Amino acid sequence: MAGARAALRTAGAIPNPTVSYSHTEDLPREHLTVEQPLDWLLRRGAEREAARAGIARAVADSTVTTARLLRDVRVGFYRARAASVSQELVDAQARLADSVAAVAGARFRGGEISRLEQEQAALEAARARQASSTAREAARLAAADLGRALAWEGPTPSAVGALDEGVDRLPDRTADPRTLPTIRSAEADSAGAQALVQSAERARLPLPAITAGADWDDPTNPGTLSVVGLALPLPLWSWNGGPVGEARARAAEAAALVREARLDATQAVESARIRLEEAAARARFARDTLLPGAAALRERAVRAYQSGETDILPAIDALRSERDASLAAVQDQLAFQEALAEWLALTGRDE
Repeated sequence: MAGARAALRTAGAIPNPTVSYSHTEDLPREHLTVEQPLDWLLRRGAEREAARAGIARAVADSTVTTARLLRDVRVGFYRARAASVSQELVDAQARLADSVAAVAGARFRGGEISRLEQEQAALEAARARQASSTAREAARLAAADLGRALAWEGPTPSAVGALDEGVDRLPDRTADPRTLPTIRSAEADSAGAQALVQSAERARLPLPAITAGADWDDPTNPGTLSVVGLALPLPLWSWNGGPVGEARARAAEAAALVREARLDATQAVESARIRLEEAAARARFARDTLLPGAAALRERAVRAYQSGETDILPAIDALRSERDASLAAVQDQLAFQEALAEWLALTGRDE
């Protein structure tokens, strides 16, 4: 923004005059000339329009930069939160596996089950503890990534909050692609390029420069002789056709890029809307259906094993199924939060 505003001041600045002084042996000996060009008057309006378009581009770019920063922070937060929740789930599963292994050990010592079944339960508990270490590593790494996204200095921050925040109330999903910051940037580029075409075309018109000066130190003619005149550029070899052609080509390219940006924005908005809606549906289904079902199945399987109704394999399968369903539900909720962050960044909103 500061650079764009400075460019506007530069475009509106009046060029400094040229001052020339010379001393000759011919009379008069002293010569002073001041020349002020006036061709900037023709280009000033168009160049200031181009500079204003640069400010509009800077505003749009600032909006995009801010939105992307907020997206990175939001994604980093929910990834850290998802990793933390996954660790909690895996730790809970490890405790359940240890409990089942303890029951199996008691039943083996009582002669109710074979050593193979007891060892299967112990192996499942060991696998659960291994998974707990992996989940703990992922949670610590995600917390470190969150600290980087926040430019955090000090101890690694912790993400606290509901992972399914917002899944039941989606934001407004009506977005006009023409209002997106990316479109505003492309339109500003096109407007600036068109203004530079006008500037190049106006520069073809010869506009004189005012010349004023004085001659003195002539013993035969005491006093100072004033000189006033005009210096008119003579377009003998070139009519500035090259710069005009280049400016027109850049303007045509910028106009085409605006059309491409509009097509891309329309597709991006529709894709982001679809991802957001489907991710929310999956997150709600996992939370409301898959997780309760897996928990109920695990509870019945463990209870049946504790009472001796089944062997260890159904209980192990139920534990694994609940662990897989729980971690999948966390990933579905994380996918929703990432889709929401992309939607907010695309539309330039900060919620």
